[in-house]
Amino acid sequence: AKGVCMGYQYDFIRLETEAGGYSLMGGVGIVLERHQEIIRAHAAEGWRYCGCIPVKQRAEGYITQVDLVFEKPVVDEK
Repeated sequence: AKGVCMGYQYDFIRLETEAGGYSLMGGVGIVLERHQEIIRAHAAEGWRYCGCIPVKQRAEGYITQVDLVFEKPVVDEK
């Protein structure tokens, strides 16, 4: 049927975290940049932000890479 959602397509944007600032427990904190502008740009193209997935983590527990996950419905045009 025309206009029916046939599932979802997904897009993944990988971001690197950077050391910056200081954490409450002492030492250097981890900073994620550009995520807001990427989420807004994808939303303007019809994508919905779903969440983020930690991709790479250091032995100390710091996450150094994340994937932002976006979804968009696939609509039957027939």
